[in-house]
Amino acid sequence: MAHDKIKKLGDQRLIATIEELQEEIAIQKSLDPTTLDMSEDNIIVGKILLAKYSFLYDEARHRHTRFSGFTNAISE
Repeated sequence: MAHDKIKKLGDQRLIATIEELQEEIAIQKSLDPTTLDMSEDNIIVGKILLAKYSFLYDEARHRHTRFSGFTNAISE
């Protein structure tokens, strides 16, 4: 029983982190590549965000975490 509670708390934290990364990725995608907003640093930050997101999304799938209203930000 305690194991289920711990897994549920872990899943909730994992989902919250993935959702935060989705928002950050959406902001990165909204930057106009022709402006100064897309400096080399921003490109690197974007790649790091995608790598973190991909890792955590795969982990959530591996854990069979249930999502509600959740989409894959990478495929959008």
